[in-house]
Amino acid sequence: MAFEIKTPPEFTVEIEQWNRETLADGIEMSKVIEKLLNNTIYNKHQRECQNHTTLVFLAASGWIGETAPYVQTASVDGAKDGPEPLLVSALTDGASLETQKAYVKAFSILCGGTATLGEGVATFKVYKKPVTDITIGLRGVGM
Repeated sequence: MAFEIKTPPEFTVEIEQWNRETLADGIEMSKVIEKLLNNTIYNKHQRECQNHTTLVFLAASGWIGETAPYVQTASVDGAKDGPEPLLVSALTDGASLETQKAYVKAFSILCGGTATLGEGVATFKVYKKPVTDITIGLRGVGM
């Protein structure tokens, strides 16, 4: 008998407790083991998602609005409605000093604003328009 691993993984709190009085039925016991296995797979998937970083490109020319807050919405595969994502730096290792300075300035502007997730999108609001294009990372988004 093979266990069915759900795709996407499913988590359940409905797991029958077995004790000494429970009838030893292999098929029924396997149902419990299958649920526990799926919980393990689900938890592993959740950890992988939390550690996954999705890169998002924001163009300096893509900010909308004449006054603050300025808004830009970007497509983000796998984004779901939810809380504010964790913004992380995607500065290329070994970037020149000039590139680092421009990146840090644009990144700090983004960090001073807000980001919200929708179905397949992330919307950023800032109070000063970044003057350079920037690629940032959203940790725990996508996958």
